[in-house]
Amino acid sequence: MSQGKRVGRIALAGFSALILVLSMTAWAASEKYMSALNTVNVFGGLAGTSAWSGEPMNVLIVGSDERGDLSRAQRRKTGIGQADFGRHTDTILLAHIGGDLGKVTVVSIPRDSLVDIPGHTGPDGEEIKPYRGKINSAFGTGGAATTVKTVQDATGLTIDHYVEIDFGGFLKTVKAVGGVNVCLEAPLYDERSRLDLPAGKQKIGGSQALAFVRARYIDNDFGRTQRQQMFLSALAQKVSSSEVLLNPIAMNSLMDAVASSITTDERLNRENMAAIAARAAELDLDNIKFTTVPVSDGDHLYDGESTVLWDPEAAPALFEALREDQPIPTPSKATAVEVPPGDISIAVVGDGPNAQAAVADLTEAGYQVTQQSGSQETTQTRIEYDPEWPKSLETVKTSLPAAELDKSPGSGETFRIYPGDDYSGLQPVRAAATSVESTVRKASDSLC
Repeated sequence: MSQGKRVGRIALAGFSALILVLSMTAWAASEKYMSALNTVNVFGGLAGTSAWSGEPMNVLIVGSDERGDLSRAQRRKTGIGQADFGRHTDTILLAHIGGDLGKVTVVSIPRDSLVDIPGHTGPDGEEIKPYRGKINSAFGTGGAATTVKTVQDATGLTIDHYVEIDFGGFLKTVKAVGGVNVCLEAPLYDERSRLDLPAGKQKIGGSQALAFVRARYIDNDFGRTQRQQMFLSALAQKVSSSEVLLNPIAMNSLMDAVASSITTDERLNRENMAAIAARAAELDLDNIKFTTVPVSDGDHLYDGESTVLWDPEAAPALFEALREDQPIPTPSKATAVEVPPGDISIAVVGDGPNAQAAVADLTEAGYQVTQQSGSQETTQTRIEYDPEWPKSLETVKTSLPAAELDKSPGSGETFRIYPGDDYSGLQPVRAAATSVESTVRKASDSLC
């Protein structure tokens, strides 16, 4: 089976794990549920900050497509196939739990995000050298520990805990709460995921709930992420309602469903779980917010593959806000361009500090960059271009609006940049066709 056919088969299984972390009260500390949890060595025995300290925490939540407990009939009904192609994760969520649980921010990390993967030991004992690739590849070859290290390196945030839930856990959780309400502006149909829902408000469960959060061929990964966040909001509303929270039978079913499907790091012991639960008891749904890592190009070609390129300004600003336990910042408006930076070749001419800075900035923005030795840097930054590439020129001009333009017919598709003393960085751009502006959704938002 191709990777494309596997896309989204376990999308949002991690939502169940988040609900477990945020909704357990005294239930969490019981030996019954703690004994059902599996653990994995993520931090190599290094101690972390106690959850009782009231300090902010970051929990990495991933969904694994482990599905050995599903029957053939269940696999057929959900459209996931009978063959097992190993463990993968297509869902990566970073949950920031604020100091004293004043707020929770859940950040969706696109599975195809282009990041640096640290060196690690592969599943067969082979040594894998550091490489640049899709973020979800870290899980396939390095498991939980490498995934945590990759996210830490990419975001600059310390990961305090790790939670993994398998494919069946999602189905069990939705069943335990009696289904979840969603509201659709238009009908949704997707043959691959077997999604078939009419417009309007409705309760979904089982295979249709799974199809709702994993379908991507009706639009794209960004549309799927928005549906996932809508579903998690609805699930949080359902779990916090009296129908579940104050119903011992329903709450027992929910805890049984999730605890039997969850794997945690070695630090998330009974004491820390109880502390998180105690801090979560007074959490207001208004203070649970969902967003996505800001993206400048959702179809950035790297090493022959389509990848997702994070916004070089807005993404670091989001992670800095989480590090300082601050609200989600409003990202600066990036100008939409027809030709994405990843499709444009640039040669930076010069050897001085301005040229070095330009190389770093242009590379981070996604341009294909080389550096050429040249004459001393000038006062004003200059763009040398071939008029045969007008649409690409618009992108480069948008990134460097103050630069002087120097027409050079016949010079080819590579633009030459001569950074001057006035060089002070790039203006943000995003690919119009393959990116979306990040939005913020609250768990309390109306479904319709």
